[in-house]
Amino acid sequence: MDPCWRKMIFIVVILAIAIPISSGHRRRSRRLDDSNKDDTEKYLRDICSKTDKPDMCWNILKSELHKFDDDSDDIDIIDGVIELAIEKSKEIHDKLDQWFSDSNDENLKKKYHSCSKNYNEVDRNLEEAHRNLDSDDYRRISDQIDDAEDELDKCKQEFGSDSFDPGHVGDRNNELGLYLDIVRVAADCLEDYHADEDHN
Repeated sequence: MDPCWRKMIFIVVILAIAIPISSGHRRRSRRLDDSNKDDTEKYLRDICSKTDKPDMCWNILKSELHKFDDDSDDIDIIDGVIELAIEKSKEIHDKLDQWFSDSNDENLKKKYHSCSKNYNEVDRNLEEAHRNLDSDDYRRISDQIDDAEDELDKCKQEFGSDSFDPGHVGDRNNELGLYLDIVRVAADCLEDYHADEDHN
């Protein structure tokens, strides 16, 4: 057989094998309408409507719309909201460490140190949730958010309503709690969509 034909047959065989493999590894996602950013905004508003504090949720996401592409799909969106939660958690975590260093009040230092350890776990849970996007078991994301909320509750107990709280840690805990709620709702929407898709 002519070497040129052999080479061509070899290339065709390689392509025949490679194309199904690459398409099989492509993540299953729901492309939001091809229209544009309006659909992304509508999807984010829908997520906010299912949170405990829809108006506050929308105030957060509206100011971050530039972080979501016009052609975002549902996985891109949950990826974006997890990243926002990670940023907020790290921001508060850094402040706790700074307050611990700056404070001369031993009681406050203990609380800041305890909360810093809680936030270390929250950060870890959120990073794990981020990694779980690569799997089709989106319940694992909700499990990580449950664990993050448990850690946040421990910090909330350190700064009760009647406790001295110059850094307003209680308010910051509530703020991060809303970010976690947003991630949970986005994960639930993703799980519901793919469960329906599997039944069709």
